[in-house]
Amino acid sequence: MQIAVMLIFLAVWLLVLWIGSIGLEAAGILRSKARLQALSCLTGTGFTTREAESVFNHTQRRRIATWLIFIGNAGVLSVIIIMVLYLRAGLAAPPLLHILIIIGVIVPLVILARLKVLDRLTSGIIKLFHWKGTAPDLHAEEFLHQAGDYAVAHIAIRESDKALGMALKDTGFQQAGIAVLAIEREDVVLSSPANEEAVLPGDYLLCYGRASEILRLTS
Repeated sequence: MQIAVMLIFLAVWLLVLWIGSIGLEAAGILRSKARLQALSCLTGTGFTTREAESVFNHTQRRRIATWLIFIGNAGVLSVIIIMVLYLRAGLAAPPLLHILIIIGVIVPLVILARLKVLDRLTSGIIKLFHWKGTAPDLHAEEFLHQAGDYAVAHIAIRESDKALGMALKDTGFQQAGIAVLAIEREDVVLSSPANEEAVLPGDYLLCYGRASEILRLTS
């Protein structure tokens, strides 16, 4: 009975973590960072990074984070209650069969992760969120500054974006009167990038233009 409860809790916890990371990625956060932030919210670790600030400054991401924090705390409380009940009843060393069952559950999950099966499934789910979109699938992560109708926006590029591999001139920004001031690519900043510069996963675009046009292209 104990082993069954442990496996159920593990499965539910991993499922919530996966769903939460998918939701954050669909809201415009890079996959690796979305998983880190989902883990942070679920475990209550509270990483103080720029991505954490972008989560709580964004309505949709903040809603997802709130649910992850609530579920994480509820899960911890449930585990404590169950452990107290088991301690009162008396814990016994798990038999060899139960240990083999645990290994039989964990090993396939590790193999699936190594083969990137979950990554492909995640990408497929993310595409379902945006299959109706006709514009490049970009996301305005945050407005850094806004004066009147114009704003400077920070735009994240994810692995599943339709704009991947496109030249800047093909993303629709120029036609909307939006200037790409710089591209942040890991530790490199490309200022005033050429129109032929390709958009890569993990890039952040620093753009200037009408706020309404930026939201139209990135929503």
